[in-house]
Amino acid sequence: MGRLTVLTVFPLLLALAVQAQDTPETPPAESGPDILQMAVEWVDRLNNLDEWTISLDGRETGVEENVDALLELFAPDVLAQVPPHDEKQIGPVLLRGSEQLRLWIDKVARSQVDIDYKLQLQTQLAFEGEPMVYSKQLPWGGIGLSFRVNANHMARQDRTMYLEYGAVFLQYNTEGKIERLRLLLSEKSEVLDSAGDQI
Repeated sequence: MGRLTVLTVFPLLLALAVQAQDTPETPPAESGPDILQMAVEWVDRLNNLDEWTISLDGRETGVEENVDALLELFAPDVLAQVPPHDEKQIGPVLLRGSEQLRLWIDKVARSQVDIDYKLQLQTQLAFEGEPMVYSKQLPWGGIGLSFRVNANHMARQDRTMYLEYGAVFLQYNTEGKIERLRLLLSEKSEVLDSAGDQI
C-alpha cells in the first residue's frame, strides 16, 4: 500500500513541476512614483529659499530663482492653505492660484534665514530613523502625500531662532504638479541655549 501511494504521488509532483515551468511569469506590477523622493524634493526646495546673497550694491540676488524652483512644483490653479506671516492674523491663510502662492513663498524667502525643514523620523524596535510618508491614490487621478516635519528657521530681522512642528499635505495631479497644499505648523517656540539666552 505504501509503495502504491509513493508511485501515485511521484508522477503527480512531476506533472506539477513541469506545469509550473510552462506557466508564464506574472509581469511585474507597474512601479508608481517614489513618494519619499517627492516629499524630500518639496522639503529641499523649501529649504533652498534662503540660498541667496546680497550683492555689493545691496541687491538681493538669487531670491527669484529659488522662488521659481519651488513654485514649479505647483499647478497654476493651486489651492494652498498656509500659516500667516502677520502676527496678528489668527488661523491659516487660503491662497488661490500660483501668483498668490508666489507672494507667500517670496515673503518666506525674504524674511527667514537658516530655513531647515526636516522630515520627522520614527524609530521602533531595531529600526531607526525611518521617515513616515503616507500616500493615497486619489479617485480623480493623481496621488496624495502627507508627512510630518520639524520646521526650524531664523527670523532675518533680529536673528531669533524658532522651532515649529508641523504636517504637510500635498495632492499631485496626473501631470505630477501639486494642486493642493496644506501646511500646518504649531505655535513657534523660540530656541534658547541652556542658560535661557537666545541662540
